[in-house]
Amino acid sequence: MNSPPESASLRQLQARFAAALRAADHGAPECVDFSGAVVADALPALARLRVYRNNARANFTAALQGTYPVVKRRVGDEFFAQLADEYRRAHPSQRGDLHWVGAAFPAWLVARLQGTDYAWLAELARLEWACEESLVAAGAPALALAALGRVPPESLERTGLELHPSLRLVESAVPIWSVWRENQPEAAGRPVDLATGPERVLVSCASGGLELHRVPEVDFRFIAELASAAPLGAAVERSGLPVEQLTRSLGWLFDEHLVTGLLAPPLETTR
Repeated sequence: MNSPPESASLRQLQARFAAALRAADHGAPECVDFSGAVVADALPALARLRVYRNNARANFTAALQGTYPVVKRRVGDEFFAQLADEYRRAHPSQRGDLHWVGAAFPAWLVARLQGTDYAWLAELARLEWACEESLVAAGAPALALAALGRVPPESLERTGLELHPSLRLVESAVPIWSVWRENQPEAAGRPVDLATGPERVLVSCASGGLELHRVPEVDFRFIAELASAAPLGAAVERSGLPVEQLTRSLGWLFDEHLVTGLLAPPLETTR
């Protein structure tokens, strides 16, 4: 039986074990070097280590597939598994909860797929990660539209809206919402013409389940301003939302349970 060198601390052993799990090849120096700290027992040391390596890889890949099912469907199982292995070596899990392993995947895909026909998939990955963030965001009760009616008219343009914690806004130069919709389990998976142009998507779980809305550019800009805590007057001005459309836009936000509070205007000071 092998035993860990007495000079190795627990922290050192853990670091070497993690390096062995992430090594690109089972015969890599990280694996061979660590095998001396593995109890051989009924299986050789490297064979025992292989069990852990395979489980770690499979669990990581499964978590990434669960987060990015549409990306996986677009590239196929084999290429996605290759991407998962490469990504894992660049961004190994830093937490016990595998839900978060995909956080850096969209940015990593930008560099990995640059100059290829798949480069646009990084945009699709951004949308799928926004869905994951929305799903685990805190809940909050919706505010009724009547609450806005109780704001004094002279204070209305300086009042902001507190939006639901699950709200995420994703803008892309390619039609990511259309691709996402066509690649849901119940959809036919029809091809989407990427030349269709930009799409802007609002993601939320405000109504109890994941919802994705494709919204016009001016509404997207307006909602983004509100999400940054801009008051109504400034949000209208900066987004370019026509004043005659304000009632419609606000009504939609309240109908979708996306407003959870009002941000009172700052108190004016007198000199």
